[in-house]
Amino acid sequence: MTAVNRLPIIDGARPMSLAMGDVELGGYTWWSDCGAPAVLLVHGWGEDASTMAPVARQIRSRAWHAVSFSLRGWPGSSGVDDYGLSASKDIGRLLAWIRGRPQVSSLSVVGFSMGCLMASLAARDQRRGELAGLTVVSAPSDLVSFSRDTAFGGVRRYLDATLQAHQWRESSPLTHAPNLEHPMLVVVGTEDSMTPPEQGRRLAAAAPNAELLEIGGMGHHPSPQQWERILTDSSRAFGL
Repeated sequence: MTAVNRLPIIDGARPMSLAMGDVELGGYTWWSDCGAPAVLLVHGWGEDASTMAPVARQIRSRAWHAVSFSLRGWPGSSGVDDYGLSASKDIGRLLAWIRGRPQVSSLSVVGFSMGCLMASLAARDQRRGELAGLTVVSAPSDLVSFSRDTAFGGVRRYLDATLQAHQWRESSPLTHAPNLEHPMLVVVGTEDSMTPPEQGRRLAAAAPNAELLEIGGMGHHPSPQQWERILTDSSRAFGL
């Protein structure tokens, strides 16, 4: 059984399965028939490529391209979850694949929760101008304080079991904030108890081209209406 066969069928989405070095990344694509911006979606902890499909459909309503994939070790992709050690390599290869399609006019990344961390590590290694922008939603930025302050003990236990000693610093986006030079929108919910808002505020203050969007009343997971606002603000911030 290939990685892509472990994901559900989604109406309107084309299954994707790409061999990327030592891993097979599964997911979905939503391609427009003409030249348009493309958005890569990176899911959160305990999720997979299918959970970002509603956001992809909102992106498609703008006649843009959307790609959603499963991180290594999560349903739909092979490999072992290493919480960021391989993220830059995996996502970098995927970004190059998307960028190589002739109908893609620009490329940005939207990460949710854990996916923000992975997307930030990948963006750090993309050359200036290669990304139109990076949107991070409900983002952990400093793993030590995130583990200490999150209200969810299961996440804390997962981090303790998964992270190698050096990852507490090296997999934290805040460590690399000065090198996150692409336009960036950092989105926090004022009622987020999974990722306390201060995580995003610190990242937005430290990254050189970041803008902070605080959404009053939003918890960890944005509603469809809040996602629409996030996509609209991302489009404006990135000049799309």
